[in-house]
Amino acid sequence: MTLPPFFPPTHSELTFGVKRRESLQAVKVLQSVAGTLESRNLPAPITDPLLSRVRNMTLLIIPLDTSRLGDHSRYTHPDFLHQLSTNLGGLRVYLSNTTGLRFVILLSPFPRLPRSLELPETIPEGIVLLGMGMEGQQVQRPWSKLGHLLVAGMSGSGKSWFLQSLVYQAGRGGIQLALADLDQASFRAFEAHPNLYHPIAATPRAVVELLQKLIGECDHRAALYQSMPGLPESMEEYNTQTVRAGKEPLKRILFLMDEASSILTAAGGGSGEIASRLAQLAWRGRKFGLSTVFGAQEFTKTLLGPARDQTNLVLAFRVRPSAAQMARIVGCEGAERIPAGIPGRAILDQVGPLQVYYVPKPRLLAEHTSLLADSLTDLERQLFARSLNETDGRLPLGRIREWGGIPMHQARKLQECWALRGWIVKSAGQDNSFCITAKARDLLANRQTPQTTTDRREPPQTQS
Repeated sequence: MTLPPFFPPTHSELTFGVKRRESLQAVKVLQSVAGTLESRNLPAPITDPLLSRVRNMTLLIIPLDTSRLGDHSRYTHPDFLHQLSTNLGGLRVYLSNTTGLRFVILLSPFPRLPRSLELPETIPEGIVLLGMGMEGQQVQRPWSKLGHLLVAGMSGSGKSWFLQSLVYQAGRGGIQLALADLDQASFRAFEAHPNLYHPIAATPRAVVELLQKLIGECDHRAALYQSMPGLPESMEEYNTQTVRAGKEPLKRILFLMDEASSILTAAGGGSGEIASRLAQLAWRGRKFGLSTVFGAQEFTKTLLGPARDQTNLVLAFRVRPSAAQMARIVGCEGAERIPAGIPGRAILDQVGPLQVYYVPKPRLLAEHTSLLADSLTDLERQLFARSLNETDGRLPLGRIREWGGIPMHQARKLQECWALRGWIVKSAGQDNSFCITAKARDLLANRQTPQTTTDRREPPQTQS
């Protein structure tokens, strides 16, 4: 049997990014495919085979001239495809028949996502980590460009874990938290968080009050924009000018509503009061540094109303088979086929399959306990008192390391921990350095017995 001319293994246009070993392997695979067809007395009208690199996978694409095949079913029968894979040493063989007929053979190892993915302790400033994609890439977004996010998933799919990860990262990043949770289960670890914009809303009426406050915040920020020269159109533009003027910049706000289906259903669905206010907030919020995240079993237009049209990202965990069409419409086709035994597996409309990050329960518990315990260690009292006496309350990283006699990484952990508790804050009036807050001064003035600790003890791991 004579095969059509095959591309040279070194042809740069056809084999860009492909290893030479895989190019040579492709020649042998093509010969084996032709031999398997011949052994079954099937014509082998192979035309223009192609070696391609797609999403970190090397694919050999073998088109067939359909005008010379006769009965196509002989080429597409599962038994034949199984024999072809066996003859190729177990390589994965796929069939593409959308336009013509092609065998697609995976030459590289099939990419696999991890079964679980713990949130790293070190996160770049201004970045939110979402998960890991099929190519092993870290899927992340700047907080300034996150926009609005829809998150769907059945109970046990990992949806709540992901939402907790978002809140955890936002809190560490100095973002204000506006949370709504009817079940009072997802966000308990953050009920005493110093960055809470408003107490966690646990009833539909409380959600309405929170939305009213957030819409009022948009009105307030709109007035600030109007008063600022230079016509700022975003929070980033406004904050750049305020910092130059020595004023306090605006903080970003994350509004996150878990079990949005239950909240919206209790308040009239897509045409109810909450849905109307959500649409208004989604329409206006992004300009004023406010991102909204809706977590729900499903997010039909009937349920969410106009707010769904304002979203930038859609993330679907495992959904019910009845929601397959909904997942396809929002760009997450196949979410109904995600295995039930892999919580945290999801489909992001702009990326495809990924495994999302989660925060282990011990870290959440440690953070909750830490936030509730507002007392200073001996080392903290020493450092805070010295900063007030010698640097007018300024406490930069180098001073923490020098005065505490501790390594830089430990000093950085302490600084992050204090910022999370609201004990220090960056002051635009003092070169944007961290300074002691009134809350820390009050604790320092309190003469109660401090926590028992040694001066070299590191803060809990979760505060890093």
